[in-house]
Amino acid sequence: MPVQLDNLVVTRPIPAKSLDQLRNAFKTLHYHPDAVVPRDICKEADVWFNPYFALPEGITLDDVPNTRLIQLDAAGANYAVNQAVFRDPRAKDQFALCTASGHKSGFVTLLNIQVYTLHHVQYHLMRTKAVWAERSAILEAGGVSQVDGGSKLGSRSLYGKTAGLLGYGHIGREVARLLRAFNVEVIVANSDGKARIDQGYIVPGTGDKDGLLPSAYYSTNDPASFKTFLSRCDVLIASLPSTPKTQYLLTADLLKLLPDGAVFVNVGRGDLVQSEVLLEALDSPGGLSAIALDVTDPEPLPPAHPLFTHPKVILTPHIAGDMEGYVERACELFIANVEGVRAGKPPMNQVYLNRGY
Repeated sequence: MPVQLDNLVVTRPIPAKSLDQLRNAFKTLHYHPDAVVPRDICKEADVWFNPYFALPEGITLDDVPNTRLIQLDAAGANYAVNQAVFRDPRAKDQFALCTASGHKSGFVTLLNIQVYTLHHVQYHLMRTKAVWAERSAILEAGGVSQVDGGSKLGSRSLYGKTAGLLGYGHIGREVARLLRAFNVEVIVANSDGKARIDQGYIVPGTGDKDGLLPSAYYSTNDPASFKTFLSRCDVLIASLPSTPKTQYLLTADLLKLLPDGAVFVNVGRGDLVQSEVLLEALDSPGGLSAIALDVTDPEPLPPAHPLFTHPKVILTPHIAGDMEGYVERACELFIANVEGVRAGKPPMNQVYLNRGY
């Protein structure tokens, strides 16, 4: 059934051009970038455009009786679903909570490519030692022997390698598309081991709508299938949400199934794997050769944590999606979502509150 969605509340800063686009798309726009919204405006609102926390602190379901759609500017919803308002059993019947999944993934692929070389080791040595990084020092810090170092120094090729994507949502699908350009074989592990059509928001020219790029699918719910998946991954790229089923899914024993010298990239949520497990895998013979983390366990990491200074680690502070044009694209997604709902279509990227994603 079509929904009008006339009265918008925005609780994040918006560039002027995008703010004008939002004004043109709604009869009324209440702009509160400080996230302090009077209760009378809350009661009037039928649609919200908010950061990851979804609704301002202290808002209850009774404060938003007319709200029908809440759009996040983030791809993840774990912070939002833990708010009291979304734990109210009435919430799932009153409004749709939607993420901005699908509008950001470029930096993720950059991490994948960079970490599969030894460039991160060179950067670390030259920045921390303030000296020219000699070949022998790079190989030693990267855990690469002098015998096979010639093939791995500086330009470790992705050609012919296998990248395993743990999770195949919008980020995974765009990573798959870009990695195929490097002649990388792409395999996927998801909950049921089956290809799915992407029903969410897709930036034109990106992603893998029909799920046809992977050469094989495996199931995380089937232990034998999941172990086979891990045993094939020269590069393991995780983009999973944080849910009870994904929390600490990757154990020390499972990481040992990866091929010797594999690379691990995590741009999903940090509680997929404990930091201590990653450090052990990095420092073990035949273990991981490098990791790139945009998310960590815990997050943020405490000062002086070993991951900050480990020579085999690229660490970024949960900024993989914070790239040029991020807010503008989120606004475009939001407007497209609202127009679809007004036309009677189901909301894009809707979060199932009972699952947390």
